[in-house]
Amino acid sequence: MVKKKPTTKKKTTTANNDVLVKDFKNSILVVSVLINVAIFTAWIALKVTTVYDDQVAQILFTR
Repeated sequence: MVKKKPTTKKKTTTANNDVLVKDFKNSILVVSVLINVAIFTAWIALKVTTVYDDQVAQILFTR
């Protein structure tokens, strides 16, 4: 009599969830880096030149 190996089900849902979690984390990190680069660029522009001082003051301090 030949013994058959028991069949096991593949766990594809956890593998798919792991990929989705990694993709979500990567997308959040990319968005965060882009926001930080934009803020850093604006800060550098404000430190280097005085052209934008009046506009920034108007945005920040108007009611």
